[in-house]
Amino acid sequence: METRSLRTTPVAAWKSRFPWLRAGTTRRARSVASAAAAARGSAPTEKPDNVDRALATGWRSVVRSRQVHGRSIHVHRRLPRGVCLTGEGDGHATGVSGVLLTVTLADCVPVFIVDPGRRTVALLHAGWRGTAAGVVEAGLDTLSESFGSDPKELLMHLGPAICGSCYEVGPEVFRALGELAPRAPTAIDLRSVIRRRSSAAGMRGRNVTVSGECTLCGDGRYYSHRRGDRGRHRGYIGIRESDDLPTG
Repeated sequence: METRSLRTTPVAAWKSRFPWLRAGTTRRARSVASAAAAARGSAPTEKPDNVDRALATGWRSVVRSRQVHGRSIHVHRRLPRGVCLTGEGDGHATGVSGVLLTVTLADCVPVFIVDPGRRTVALLHAGWRGTAAGVVEAGLDTLSESFGSDPKELLMHLGPAICGSCYEVGPEVFRALGELAPRAPTAIDLRSVIRRRSSAAGMRGRNVTVSGECTLCGDGRYYSHRRGDRGRHRGYIGIRESDDLPTG
């Protein structure tokens, strides 16, 4: 999925395996000019409406919500054409083709989930608060309850996010996540926490893949709240409606 104004990083492991699926993360329209510019958070940003329009190319509906770092999941069965704003929530699920689910990000983890047998998908926005609230477990439960998915048959990918070396948090965050709390602020690998929680919820460990990209110490292709960036990138997943849809 590439346009002049929108660059994306697809979930590579799924791209050839599931030709009916589109999943990935948008990147900055232009690369960060320098490390100093990235540190100041002064690189160009894209307006959300412009990203919506670019993502909508070839899709009947594009979905996003006002994220509140909770565990609410929206299930989409019938939607109007165009960009659909669905109120508060940190996750989406659908089995309808032609619908592109999206979440906005700037260090938090995009959690992509697919049930290949039932051709259903989910996308979650998982920061530490949402993870502590159980958004990952809620996403798995939603697929089970709404579509009959078996967690053992699901695939999950944890996309670009702040890494376990950069994400320093206080002891209260470790406690909220059910992790052994250090006495002083310490870095935590949120994607590893999510991986453990998904396994505890019934997923097979081998079915979970993890991006190695960091939004903070990487090459600046993604926005980072901790860097001071004002912009946000977008995670997306959807089921192709026809062969006319984008190929990225």
